[in-house]
Amino acid sequence: GFGVVEVAVRLIGGLTPGVLFTNPAAYALLLGGGAAFLLLTSALQRGSVTTATAGLVLGETVAPALIGVVWLGDRTRPGLGWPAVLGFAVAVAGALALSRFGEAPVERVESALAPR
Repeated sequence: GFGVVEVAVRLIGGLTPGVLFTNPAAYALLLGGGAAFLLLTSALQRGSVTTATAGLVLGETVAPALIGVVWLGDRTRPGLGWPAVLGFAVAVAGALALSRFGEAPVERVESALAPR
């Protein structure tokens, strides 16, 4: 959903009412943002914060980057392709590591009244 918002913002050509009401990207922005908000809050209620955040980071990173490169013609500055690919890989690896290892260990607390 947030990836849809990122791509839709890129496709909106202006901010005048005539442009906004006739551009399908404006409607995709509203629907994508609403859906993303509902899905994220649902994920935060049902699961861990780190897992929901990792999914959010992956959704905001992978799909919009691929759409930008493949369909929208995004390119890096000359000579900076390898740092861009490296940064992208680090962001994805960090999100995956966060989802796997981000939760703090749960400590067991012994009751003071429990028999020893």
